[in-house]
Amino acid sequence: MSEDVLGYSSHDWRKNTDDAVVLDEVNKSYAKVNDCKVSFTNPKSRRREDVDLSRLIRVFVNNFESHKRSVK
Repeated sequence: MSEDVLGYSSHDWRKNTDDAVVLDEVNKSYAKVNDCKVSFTNPKSRRREDVDLSRLIRVFVNNFESHKRSVK
């Protein structure tokens, strides 16, 4: 698929996670990653945060090489 068909700009990371899905413990597909957010309490600020799951994948991929020992 081309970027025009997907509707993503050239700088939009979601184009790289368009086929990714969220899995449960027995590997059953729940939802597309681009449709999901993670909601959590930030332990430093104690504030509720909502982060696009595709952004978390971007951070993981970008930091993988420089933090190999801390990424599990």
